Amino acid sequence: MTQLVMKRRTMIIGTMALAGCASAKVRSYQLAPVAGAIRGGTGERIVVRGISIPAALGQNGVPKPGGANDANSFDNDVWAAPLAGMLQATMVQNLAQRLPGDDVLSGGGAIGAPPDIYVEINVLAFTPDSSGNILIQAQLATRHATAQDWQFKNFTASATGGLQPEGIAAAMSTLWAQAADAVADMVN
Repeated sequence: MTQLVMKRRTMIIGTMALAGCASAKVRSYQLAPVAGAIRGGTGERIVVRGISIPAALGQNGVPKPGGANDANSFDNDVWAAPLAGMLQATMVQNLAQRLPGDDVLSGGGAIGAPPDIYVEINVLAFTPDSSGNILIQAQLATRHATAQDWQFKNFTASATGGLQPEGIAAAMSTLWAQAADAVADMVN
């Protein structure tokens, strides 16, 4: 009788342990290009260099809404790739759509053609607040490759993304497209 009780107890404990091991499904998100007004272009070769982001934004998870001092991210809702790389690739796509008369390339990519114009961006903030409003603050810079004729712009915008990762990723894509609009105006 005691062996039967022990077997049942072992089976119950084993079943409970396995049930506790089940984890939530991991969902991956990426930034998507968002179409904007076409500005033409002048036949220039534009290279978007690597995007600088604060270390707190370099987490794997989609940023979670929080206070000014929070740097939390969702546990099972993660970026499909490092955020800085997605920002660069999405900026190239957004600019190529806005400037069809120019060649827009990713700096550090497989194509090493010499540029006419460099685009450099420092993202200072790009996170949702506790109510789900997302703020982007960035420093935008452009210059011709053969000169030091820098153009600078401080860019700030906000959008409602909500409290869920889907809305946050979509709002971040929209805000990044607005930054692309500002860059396109600077190089055109």
